[in-house]
Amino acid sequence: MSTPPPPVSHTTEMVIATVVGAAAGLLSGNYLLGGIVGIVIGIGLSVAKTLYLDRKRRRR
Repeated sequence: MSTPPPPVSHTTEMVIATVVGAAAGLLSGNYLLGGIVGIVIGIGLSVAKTLYLDRKRRRR
C-alpha cells in the first residue's frame, strides 16, 4: 500500500489573506467588507495551492 501524501500547509495563504483583508477593511472603513475580502482571497489562494501541489505530485 502506498502512503498518503503529507497534508498541505496553508499558513502562508492565510497570513496574506488576513493582511489584505485587514488593509481593505481599514482603508475602506468597512470592516465587514475587509473580512469578506480576506475570506475570499484565503479560499482562492488555498484552492490554487492545493491544485498546484496535486498536479506537481501527479507528474512524479
